[in-house]
Amino acid sequence: MRRLKENGASGFSRQELVELLLMYSVRRKDTDASTEKLFEYFGSMSEVLEAPIMELSYIEGVSKNSAVLLSMIPQITRRLQIDHDVRKKPCGMEEIRNFVPKCFIGKTVEHFLLICLDKRQKVIRYDYISKGTVNQSTVDLRKIVHLLLATNSSYAVVAHNHPRGSIYPSRDDMKTTQAIVNALNSIDVKLLDHIIVNSSESYSFANAPSDIRSCMMPF
Repeated sequence: MRRLKENGASGFSRQELVELLLMYSVRRKDTDASTEKLFEYFGSMSEVLEAPIMELSYIEGVSKNSAVLLSMIPQITRRLQIDHDVRKKPCGMEEIRNFVPKCFIGKTVEHFLLICLDKRQKVIRYDYISKGTVNQSTVDLRKIVHLLLATNSSYAVVAHNHPRGSIYPSRDDMKTTQAIVNALNSIDVKLLDHIIVNSSESYSFANAPSDIRSCMMPF
């Protein structure tokens, strides 16, 4: 505790940080062995914190409460970063492309995100439209149109994550993009980009080769 007060988290190794979290959820018990098992099984701090609660609970010495606490860290981090950025109201595509990956920190399954923008390309609102595999049948076009009309948006950006996969778009991703563009065209809203993110990279439809970028044009 004294080390934490004097030096902050930077004075600890990644394994020590996880052990410190366990100490606050496990009373009167040595957590060193449990921490070592977590790192042996998952391989890194990020894999430990992003692991499903059930898998964490399988590790000897890790209680359900401890598993919940560990899994909450990325989610809390994501909310803090998003709240900080939303207060600043990201404006323009450069800022928005920097903002989007933060919305998916700690997301271990696919989520589809809609960002509503005003005439100056300033964020008005953002919403997660769906959860699970993203394809044309799971993305609710009516909900997207409703939110854009309700916020009087002029532009939109959509995004989704590939938690453990490639950032490159699938056929379903391309079909879904085309369906969204056509739906938005009917209400005079322009889709500025569809962004795909994974744990380390992002992919922009708007900056992609012409065969991918063509999905951004209404039929």
